[in-house]
Amino acid sequence: MYIQDAPHRRAHRETLRRYREELWQAWETAGYKETIDKPVDLVVTFINPTSPDLDSLLTGLFQALDGKTGKGKTILTDDGLISRVEMSLLRS
Repeated sequence: MYIQDAPHRRAHRETLRRYREELWQAWETAGYKETIDKPVDLVVTFINPTSPDLDSLLTGLFQALDGKTGKGKTILTDDGLISRVEMSLLRS
């Protein structure tokens, strides 16, 4: 995943709700329609995120991807399915 302007975990709930919706919309645009219910590896690059703290950015992403957090469609049934994470940060 490449995520521009990613919010961090302390962002307002409305911001995290929109983040979740935008991730699902990108998922559908990429041709996927189903929520994942099996272990996955996560590779993500945060581009110009709202925080320099990778931990806060990753936690915000986990919240947006997790089917047990928040409401609405989401990419994963449970963020516990993420078995490996590779992440980087780019600023312009």
